Amino acid sequence: MSIRILCCLLCFQAYLFGQNSYVFNRFSTADGLNTNKVKCVWQDATGFLWIGTEVGIQRFDGRKFISFVGPENYQLPPSIGVDQILDAGNGNLWLLQGGQVGKFNTVDFHYTSVSIRSYGGIPPRSEFKLYIDSKKQVFLCASKYGLLWYDAKSNAFVESNLPIKIPRGWGVGSLYEDKQTGEYWICSEQGLAVYRSSSGEVFHRLNNPENIPLLNNKAITNSGDFIKDINGTWWLTYWDYNPHREHPVLLHFDPKTNQFLTDTLRSHRATKKYTVLRQILETSNGQIWIGGENSLLSYDNDLQCFYQHFKANPLEFDIKCNQARHLFEDREGNIWLSTENGLFVMNPNQKDVYSLVVIDGLGLDSPVNAILETKTKENWIGTWGKGLLFYDQKFNKLDGNPYKGLGTESFKLYSSIWDLQQHSESGHVWSACQGGRLAVFDANTKKALNWLHPPIFKKSTVRQIEEDHNGNLWFGTQGGRLVKWKKNDPIADNYFEELHNFNTIIYRLYLDRQGRLWVGTHKQGVYAIDVDTNEILFHFNKEFSDSYGIMDNTISDIQQYNDSIFMVGTEALNILNINTAEVKKITSYEGLYGSRVLQLMMDREGIAWMITSNGLSSYNYEKNIISSYSNLHGVIYAEKTYSAKWMMQNGEIWFGGEDVVFGFSPEKLNYKQKPPKVNITDFKLFNTYMPLDSIMAQKEIVFNHYQNSFTFYFSALSFSQQRKLQYYYRIPGVNKDWVKAERDMAATYTTMPSGKYTFQVKCMNLQGLEPDEITSIDFRIRPPFYRTWWFIALALCTGIGMAYFIYRLKVNRILAVENLRNKVARDLHDDMGSTLSTINILSSMAKSKMNSDTVTSSNYLSKITDNSQRMMEAMDDIVWSIKPDNDNMHRVIARMREYATGILEAKDIEFDFQVEDKINDLKLDMEARRDLFLIFKEAINNVAKYSRAKRAEVQLTLKDKWLQMQIMDNGIGFEMEKVDNGNGLDNMVKRASKMKGKLKIDSNPDLGTEICLTVPVRWRAF
Repeated sequence: MSIRILCCLLCFQAYLFGQNSYVFNRFSTADGLNTNKVKCVWQDATGFLWIGTEVGIQRFDGRKFISFVGPENYQLPPSIGVDQILDAGNGNLWLLQGGQVGKFNTVDFHYTSVSIRSYGGIPPRSEFKLYIDSKKQVFLCASKYGLLWYDAKSNAFVESNLPIKIPRGWGVGSLYEDKQTGEYWICSEQGLAVYRSSSGEVFHRLNNPENIPLLNNKAITNSGDFIKDINGTWWLTYWDYNPHREHPVLLHFDPKTNQFLTDTLRSHRATKKYTVLRQILETSNGQIWIGGENSLLSYDNDLQCFYQHFKANPLEFDIKCNQARHLFEDREGNIWLSTENGLFVMNPNQKDVYSLVVIDGLGLDSPVNAILETKTKENWIGTWGKGLLFYDQKFNKLDGNPYKGLGTESFKLYSSIWDLQQHSESGHVWSACQGGRLAVFDANTKKALNWLHPPIFKKSTVRQIEEDHNGNLWFGTQGGRLVKWKKNDPIADNYFEELHNFNTIIYRLYLDRQGRLWVGTHKQGVYAIDVDTNEILFHFNKEFSDSYGIMDNTISDIQQYNDSIFMVGTEALNILNINTAEVKKITSYEGLYGSRVLQLMMDREGIAWMITSNGLSSYNYEKNIISSYSNLHGVIYAEKTYSAKWMMQNGEIWFGGEDVVFGFSPEKLNYKQKPPKVNITDFKLFNTYMPLDSIMAQKEIVFNHYQNSFTFYFSALSFSQQRKLQYYYRIPGVNKDWVKAERDMAATYTTMPSGKYTFQVKCMNLQGLEPDEITSIDFRIRPPFYRTWWFIALALCTGIGMAYFIYRLKVNRILAVENLRNKVARDLHDDMGSTLSTINILSSMAKSKMNSDTVTSSNYLSKITDNSQRMMEAMDDIVWSIKPDNDNMHRVIARMREYATGILEAKDIEFDFQVEDKINDLKLDMEARRDLFLIFKEAINNVAKYSRAKRAEVQLTLKDKWLQMQIMDNGIGFEMEKVDNGNGLDNMVKRASKMKGKLKIDSNPDLGTEICLTVPVRWRAF
């Protein structure tokens, strides 16, 4: 049995016409990586890429890298190298960092360390690797120790109850599960082993009863990686320790035929560097990739061998590194390569730009100025300085030297080509050359038919050739002459006619669908000419200049969209309506990818393809969508292809310039399927990034009123279509219409008012197709407390209450005045009226008795005097009670003291009046003051008239906001049961009740009398 060995099998590929070369796009620290030393890549369920570097973990959404930093309560992973990232479910990631394993929750940025509980000590030089099988069992391989698996209950990697068996004493470098058979392949420094889960048996070189061929190979002593491809064949890497040929080995074995395959066999080495093959990756389309140190191999089905992508002299878009540490294929088929020199990505299935050509030997001094596909589908390339180059349909080089026999000076002129045109009737190829020269070639023999030097050109370079619908040829020169050759004229120097001289450079001749010839000039705009009458039909000049004079009217190219709309390339993309002479400009402010439109080509679907100062772009006039194409789409050096263009018969568009020619199929670059749904990738509150997943988990995001400035970041998470999509966002009620997102794909809103909002974002491809679902986020900004419904309701109720209070206060004042007037009227009526009536009667009776009975008349006059005195006192009491100045207790006490002194001293009654100081701070209203005084007055009158006391005492005290007035005497007293209360005592009781107080009278014969009045004053004003 022969064993075929592949030792770093390499097939070198030069840049030639018709061959595809992978374009490796590099991301580095300049793009946001925290270091160029990348160790691994993983894509989560949402579509984010997680990048493991030598200083921690990052997330990539296709446009920007996010590093996870934050406060200590985030409990972020250790800032050490991340060797492996795997999915742990529920938004968690497994992180392997050297000899440490943990889970990282991408929702709350919480890291949980997972312990490793081995029976013995794991050697320090052991290399670790995680593996998850189809049953979601997580294994930890230790190269110099063995195998452990994750126990969720103890949250640790343990050796007990291992689901699979390994040979005793073996370390485990990697595992591979054959999901069809349930077998586990075990790669180890001790060799290769197989565990059969159906029987629980483990097979290796010392236990191989079934004679498994790979296990019989004694040379396999240090296996690295193993896979089973979609065809059922096995791939294995190992290290051959043969001292005469120590090297890495790749085996390819077919277990169905029990044979080692020879399709990978090559006998030569491409590099003498130390090489290690570490990882085997099978892509979704079945292509095999192998990465390691000084090695990145991919199997080429056309070449039937492996292709080494590490080159001694790499070009700009080759991969430039020494270690392919980890290979990962995302959902779109892109392969991500983790290296010590950054993160690289390429798509092996990308055939959008299927021909990238660097013409060897041309150099920058010999640009490609013309591309022509002949009727026989040969490709002629016209260069400036090296003449014509010939290629077949697949761009294989064809022989041909039409310049044979020309002198040196003539060769310089005729080999400096500016344009090519194949005449429709004769099939001859005309070449516009330097110095006013023209050359005519036979398309079949590739030999020159005519070397022309028409004097009409005045030795001015012929830049453009165009054939009209009559078969006549038109020529535009550097000096501005527009020259015509008629198809029936001889091909000779003197059969050319000058029709117009624009005295400026003619950059472009273009024949539209109506047969008009368009002439694009230098700073004189564009002319449209009738090819039959040679008359100028249109001249658009100032229409291409702006109001500031910044954009000039130098026309680089012209293309027709429909009967009235033309695309004109200048410092901007101009949309010219020839019926209205209106021009719409599309500049970089409107999304143009570049500062000048150099080349224009309209495809069969009406999409305009442009070469600008920044590369390739496309414009959909109907949808008003601009897309740009870069190295991420396989388009490189497009900014150099500014001088040549052609549309092939199959619809392919080719551009050329400097030493570069590339072509593509517009149908393949235009994604006609609906674009993916847009994802919210980040959320920033003011200048602080918030945990996105935890925010998105909420049905409605709630912010406080001061949290009203934020930024939404979004992306379709499509790394292939990223640059071909336009993004639009809005908040209904805030934005009148959809807002086109800028290149940073972010929507920023500042000082948003409180309320409920919905942020919406969508994307659109070149065809105007949108995702089936618009991404939306509901959020609410709480109003400040003074704008909440409860505060407004409370304020409204308070306002109504205050208004009602003021209203009631006003009404009460009115009523108080009314009551006062009524009371004064009533008092005057009761006291004054009855007294005056009595006086009137007594005065009449005294008058009648004055002459007849002087004694009786004198008694009547005495009574009149008494009644008048009482009336005056009553009037004085009424006036005193009404006057506001008497509201304070100082005035009340003074009047009480004055009244008592006057009454009691007249009766020779010793009098003591005691008042607490706190009572002076009281303030009684008019009613209370009057009732208090009248009770006091009635009590003093009773003491003076009936008590026969020698001594009286008055005490005013304040206890617990109760005013207490005690009036005591040492008179004869009386029996409470036998006394006739009369009006005086009844009035005192009524007035006390009116004051909501209590009146207590305590009297016994010969023991004096005590009157105690208690009145609440807590409801009074202090």
